[in-house]
Amino acid sequence: MKTNNSNSAKSCKELYEAFDRSQVKGAKICTFEGVDGYDVYNPSVPFTLGGKRYIAGRVEKRRDERSHVRFFEEKNGVFHAVPSKILNLQDPFVSIINNEVILGGVQVEYFTDYCIWTTEFYRMKSLEDIELITRGPKLMKDIRLVQLKNGKIGVFTRPQGQKMLDEYGCVAKIGFTVADSLADLNPEMMESAPFIEDIFKPDEWGGCNHAMLLENGELGVVGHIASRTYEGKEQRLHYYGMAFRFNPETLKASAVKMIISRDCFPAAEGKRPDLTDVTFTAGIVPDCGGKATVWSGLGDVNVGCAEIPDPFA
Repeated sequence: MKTNNSNSAKSCKELYEAFDRSQVKGAKICTFEGVDGYDVYNPSVPFTLGGKRYIAGRVEKRRDERSHVRFFEEKNGVFHAVPSKILNLQDPFVSIINNEVILGGVQVEYFTDYCIWTTEFYRMKSLEDIELITRGPKLMKDIRLVQLKNGKIGVFTRPQGQKMLDEYGCVAKIGFTVADSLADLNPEMMESAPFIEDIFKPDEWGGCNHAMLLENGELGVVGHIASRTYEGKEQRLHYYGMAFRFNPETLKASAVKMIISRDCFPAAEGKRPDLTDVTFTAGIVPDCGGKATVWSGLGDVNVGCAEIPDPFA
């Protein structure tokens, strides 16, 4: 087994204890209409297509995990489902590459006693014209794209599972690699991406949910970091929003900081008791005043948003 080098990574508990929740303002649970009988959660960040601003959301019945992705437009503080192509995906996300909207999500195949998931990427010309362009490796989530200063495509990956435990003694790592163009993206190059060290403790995990190009050529990474605890034999999952700066040339990351937690938002029921402390952060939208709006899934049931200090300002 190769050694795990994440000696300086801070645990979820350490990050949470250092997190100043008083800086989070206006945290609320968003309202979605047009999908009666379904929950909407784990959204994309807002994006503009055809001159209108939308958000993509994971739409799912409370007692099921077979989901689809719908698009919503905000009017008077309420998100309304709009006529569009419906994709059988989980956890949608968007990137802007060469001024095009690239939509991603996780496609899941269900079998009798197991499932297989694959991250897929689509080019969106409209809400109806959505074309599959590539897939990631099987059993890999949290693959995200970002256009670099030189025009190439940065790719964040997130291998996890038994292979990572056997080879590295950890639950998961974030990887990073570069493609010359969208046409060069393929599962093999994602599978072989070099790792970014010092992000997670060996028994914790997480991933990149959103990446943006900063003025100095570095990348701002917003993602999640997670751990589990037990109450007797009952597992409880803890997911938090986190951020760090990343240099795509040296593959070095700044220290991870926590930017949001579930208890910043109003209390609400989770999909299951073990998911009540889950904050699956979609990303942030910076403003020009050193603040940003953070978007997040909450408890696998809701979408929340709040104002936070811009972690990259």
